[in-house]
Amino acid sequence: MEYINRHVYFRVKNQFLVFVFMCISAFALAQNDKDSILGDVLYDLSLEDLLKVKISSASRISENVFDVPQTALIITEEDIRNRGYIDLEQLFHDIPGFDISRGNGTHYAILYQRGYRSNNTDRTLLLIDGVEENDLWSNNIWLSKQYPLSNIKRVEVIYGPSSTIYGPNAFIGIINIVTKKSDEIIKGNNKIGITGQINYGSWKTAFADLTIAAGNKDYSFSLTGRYYNSQEMDLSSFEDWDYDLSGYDLNYYKELLGTNNDNVAQMAMDLDNQYYYGDTALHNIPPHYSNSKKDYYLYGKIKLKDFLIGFSTFKRDEGYGAWYRDDFELGPDNGGRWVPNNSFIYLKYEKKISDKFSITSFTRFKEHKLVGSSKELYYMGYFNQNMSLSGLEDQNGLLLPDSLILKPYWYITWYHTYSIQMRSEFYTKFSPGKKLDIITGLELRKGLIQGSYLISEEPNPEETASPPDIEGGNNFQSTDLGVYAQLNYKLFNNFNIYLGGRLDNNKVRVTGGYGTVFMPKMAVIYRPGNFSLKFIYSEAYKDAGFWTKYGVTPGRLLNNPNLPPEKVQNFETSILWNLTDNIFIDFSAFHASYTNAIGTVVIDFIDEQGDTVQTTQHQAIGSMEISGIQSNIIYKSKNYSAYFNYTYTYPYNTENNNKLRIGDIA
Repeated sequence: MEYINRHVYFRVKNQFLVFVFMCISAFALAQNDKDSILGDVLYDLSLEDLLKVKISSASRISENVFDVPQTALIITEEDIRNRGYIDLEQLFHDIPGFDISRGNGTHYAILYQRGYRSNNTDRTLLLIDGVEENDLWSNNIWLSKQYPLSNIKRVEVIYGPSSTIYGPNAFIGIINIVTKKSDEIIKGNNKIGITGQINYGSWKTAFADLTIAAGNKDYSFSLTGRYYNSQEMDLSSFEDWDYDLSGYDLNYYKELLGTNNDNVAQMAMDLDNQYYYGDTALHNIPPHYSNSKKDYYLYGKIKLKDFLIGFSTFKRDEGYGAWYRDDFELGPDNGGRWVPNNSFIYLKYEKKISDKFSITSFTRFKEHKLVGSSKELYYMGYFNQNMSLSGLEDQNGLLLPDSLILKPYWYITWYHTYSIQMRSEFYTKFSPGKKLDIITGLELRKGLIQGSYLISEEPNPEETASPPDIEGGNNFQSTDLGVYAQLNYKLFNNFNIYLGGRLDNNKVRVTGGYGTVFMPKMAVIYRPGNFSLKFIYSEAYKDAGFWTKYGVTPGRLLNNPNLPPEKVQNFETSILWNLTDNIFIDFSAFHASYTNAIGTVVIDFIDEQGDTVQTTQHQAIGSMEISGIQSNIIYKSKNYSAYFNYTYTYPYNTENNNKLRIGDIA
């Protein structure tokens, strides 16, 4: 069954959910007059009207997409509804400039924007109403099923470096989710409004969004919640996730262990079959594929005249999906799960002092953590080479006595991280004349960020883990101070020049940090009527995350606190053309040069026993050149709309003067 009105839509077969939905829908209809229901703000706009929608992500001020000094794309609530998205990640499959690797595991999906391939989504900045969502510890975006769609007014996608306004980590682009204001939910003369969706589907998937708003022009509040529960797709029909050892025969073990002794190989095979399936650590539940999700999100806003108070919290409780095969990891049914839990609260004050001058104060406090129930189960056995021949036979090639044979086991570890940050910003817009706009800003960030995981073989690692051996402890005081300015000067009719720059200073503890960095930006925009031609030069930098600088693992015993920031220089040309009332075209071409890209190198390391061993370390060794083009054609009429886009990306590594194509990029 599918039921749609202007405020609530769902697809569902469960009769109980139908009843619940109809109650919610009826209440929403009762609170809104018929005319407003049939006339939502964006649904009846023409293409020309839609292109007049203002965006604020590029320069922190409201601008038309034709005038922003970046390549930008707007996805409206109408687009989200018409295209049938049921989660935020799906949106990025349908717009240019993104490659997506969806593993449905620890990181549900990784976005590679404009050809920059990395292990995490940590070089694009994700914002919710201007508040940064990237994890304080890893810089990663925990993009999964937790974000509600019913409260999204639009998604603003900014392509290219944006450090001039946003500082570090706005390295490749920005995604800003703009939520609805209360008066966009409350219709007519009513005092309350509701919008939402409820869905039920395959793999026991059930989720619901619901937004409630009340108030008037000066005083209002809204509260949005989402809950998502699903077993997700069962991958047990695939060999890598079938948890079946029957395919590993005697010849496999002989070749794997490097032995011709049938008795030794048979013993390894018997031990794997005994302990892989029967280890008491599995709580008597045989290992099998599972990847359940239990995600939630809550976001609230209170408006008191010129003040806006907001808060957000989400929790992702998910398994490992396709991220790890059955020879290494187990899913939620056996206890394996990954649970990030991030929250923020903010206070924003905006005041228009005069027609020429306005001020904004924006302060937010963030708490980001990996909940201590996060748990991994590794199989330490013979068939996956975590145990070797030395655990089975003596120097003469004979089978060891049973008491000396190394027995396989499931190794269980619990993980925890905890980081906090206070971030406060004050910026102004000054327009001394019709030809000049000046934006200036001052920003201070103060954080206490964790260095490496807290890892324990017992539950509650917050209490049971031994701190990592890091000089000065596992928590780092980090202070960032940034000042920036951007000038927009209309040289003559239809011809604008943008000049901008940002100066940042970073200090970690007393003598650490990357010091002072300056990032410039320049854009020239020619805008006659419904046509815009942009020439953009921008630079940005990416501070290595604290995990990258300070974290260690069994395979990486040496951290690198002195990693310098990655840097990029980007040249870009964009064309936007509202060809007719129904057709819009945009095209951009870019070339970006990256230096100090983080890579992993093998080095000699003296361990605690004084022995020289080999280990890996993160170092700023990489350089890349990425060129590409992207374009959109949008057709919109009263009853029909069509979207076409094209992306061509050519990314390649250039370290050591070699040119090597980067993989996994279309």
